[in-house]
Amino acid sequence: MGAVPARLYGFVALVLTGIVVLASGIAVGAGNARSGLDEVAHTSAPRARAAADLYFALADLDAQVANVLLVGSDEQIGNRQLALRQMRQRRASVTENIQKLAAGGASSRTVQTLIDGLGKYDAYVAQARLEDDQVENRPIARPPVVALNYFVNATSLLHDELLPAADALGRGAGEKLAADADADRTHARWAALAIGLVGLVLVVILVVGQVWWARRFRRVVVPGLAAVTIAVAALTGTAAVVFTDHASRLRDAETQAFDPFLTLARARATASEANADESRFVILPERAQAYGQGFKDKSIELDKAVPNRQVATRLEAFRRDDRALRAAVAGGRLDVAVGLATNVGRGNLAFDFYDYQTALAVAAEAEHTDFENRADDAADALTGWPWAPIGVLGVCVVLVLASARPRLREYAKR
Repeated sequence: MGAVPARLYGFVALVLTGIVVLASGIAVGAGNARSGLDEVAHTSAPRARAAADLYFALADLDAQVANVLLVGSDEQIGNRQLALRQMRQRRASVTENIQKLAAGGASSRTVQTLIDGLGKYDAYVAQARLEDDQVENRPIARPPVVALNYFVNATSLLHDELLPAADALGRGAGEKLAADADADRTHARWAALAIGLVGLVLVVILVVGQVWWARRFRRVVVPGLAAVTIAVAALTGTAAVVFTDHASRLRDAETQAFDPFLTLARARATASEANADESRFVILPERAQAYGQGFKDKSIELDKAVPNRQVATRLEAFRRDDRALRAAVAGGRLDVAVGLATNVGRGNLAFDFYDYQTALAVAAEAEHTDFENRADDAADALTGWPWAPIGVLGVCVVLVLASARPRLREYAKR
């Protein structure tokens, strides 16, 4: 074989190898991008949401238990049925979210801690309600001491074991989501860089090869190779843009949508804890100072999660009603305090707290929907990848072979 055919074979082999490497890089990059996005959107994010919902349900569960004991059996001054209904709803939500987390691969030890702790919590609450229900004509907002002891045990268990366990699951889920998103972004950026380098080298090889081709065979342009060069350059640039864009989309979905959702979800739990402190403030006068300070501390935390004017307005109404509740207690008007805390009427604490919680929930759900939409958009941006580019590169292989074949035949006949 002469020098020219050898060089021609070498050129063709080099170009075909470059095309295969480029196609492989695009396939691997697209596969990693899809699987990474799927892990974040359909595994890590749902787990983090379930953990956030669990924490809120636990916090609000204890608030509703406090409201049930606050009202007692006197329906004339408080809404016992509403508190009972919400208590049962929160308890069902706790079970549902624990099941989701267990199925999603959460720490089995932490899940078991929650299950065991909930059994004890339910027992304490049942005993507290039983002792309270057995007392006829009890004073307003003054459950019997035995009932209060059981309730204190229940709320202490919730704060010492259940909420920390739920928080651990939430932090673990949040860290996994962040790690998965970071890994996907890193893979996408490396894919963009690697494909860019391979594509650039391949374009250089094609250009240099065509210059040699033009000089040796006196052909100014080889249409097939020119088309391959343009296709490779276009695909390289497009792939780099697609994978870089994917990394940006994922970053924005996490930081601009899901992180705000988690902040608002935690604010809902903090608000429920603050509301529970108000009921505890009334039924546990010996601890009133501690619960009053607890409300103030949580109220300050809530200032960190005010996404819009509506939430700000309703938070201020919640605080205003708390001052009215304290004034009623200070004036010895416990019937007024119980009505403010549990009757859902405009101007009452219960009404304005519900309004505030609803505004937070709507804002949180809007952020979560935004996250889902961003994740869907990121998935849509990968439509056709890698199969469309691989198909184009397959055509490029045919064009390279078709361009080289006539020249090789000429040398074969000599």
